[in-house]
Amino acid sequence: MKRIILKVEKRVIGNKKHIKSFRESGYTPCIVYGKNKNIKFVLDSYLVEKIIKNNTLSKFIVSINNEINITTILKEIQYNPITDKILHLDFFELNPIKYITYEVPIKPIGKAKGVYKGGEYISKIRNLKIKALPKNMVDHIEINIENLDIGENYYVKNIPQKKIVILHDSNTVISAVKQIIETSQSIKQK
Repeated sequence: MKRIILKVEKRVIGNKKHIKSFRESGYTPCIVYGKNKNIKFVLDSYLVEKIIKNNTLSKFIVSINNEINITTILKEIQYNPITDKILHLDFFELNPIKYITYEVPIKPIGKAKGVYKGGEYISKIRNLKIKALPKNMVDHIEINIENLDIGENYYVKNIPQKKIVILHDSNTVISAVKQIIETSQSIKQK
């Protein structure tokens, strides 16, 4: 999992007038929260746009005044409902001994052999809900689909679990290869 260091200064972010002046000056208000923590700061809005644009799951080391380093993940992004402009970011402090629950994308590797035989690859679910300790967090789960033949399914139970807990039923179908059935109409068109 990628780690990004954010060097910030603790700010007093008061009423709506303060928040508006930060935004007009090109900054986005942010907060780090966790056990006994509630630290407000601002980030350059250009940097925020880059973080969101490259939105792979990352750990963020929030370095406050070069004194305190807090390992976090981006928990919530608040948008303006009309303009879609980013209004606020919430970072959640990771506790090294507590599991965190989150979703990761599934990345199929290879091409199913059933596709070479005329089948169609179908992805049933694209994300998995998992839990892991912060040191074992992953930003995606790869599944090798090369041996998937026509009529076969790839199940959650087929995923080798390395220090993570998958929170879906083991018989949940992730992907499948289905036979393409030609209809009489498609045969007439040939």
